[in-house]
Amino acid sequence: MTNSEWYDILNSMNYAQKITKIRERGQLTIPQEIRHVLRWPEEELMVKVETTTSGFKVERLPTSHPQNPNKKLSQAQWQHIFKSMENISKSGKQNVSLTKALRQDRDSHF
Repeated sequence: MTNSEWYDILNSMNYAQKITKIRERGQLTIPQEIRHVLRWPEEELMVKVETTTSGFKVERLPTSHPQNPNKKLSQAQWQHIFKSMENISKSGKQNVSLTKALRQDRDSHF
């Protein structure tokens, strides 16, 4: 196989390889070409770093992961939360804590 054929095969598999460096402070820049192939956004994102026998691997942390501070709720999820709060308020029960109810609702999503 020629180099061109190998390139076409690897490119069709969304394969990319770039050389980068780890800076003195331990900062690693993931080249734009790699982020593009992985479809990683330009803004900051959370990743998991894991050791391997030959070094380490970096894996994107899904937005749904509990440790991801960028988790965003959908409009439907927010509507459910607001509806629950409205129902609690309308119930007239004085011994119900909206903060506690909201916390229980948020904890149930993880």
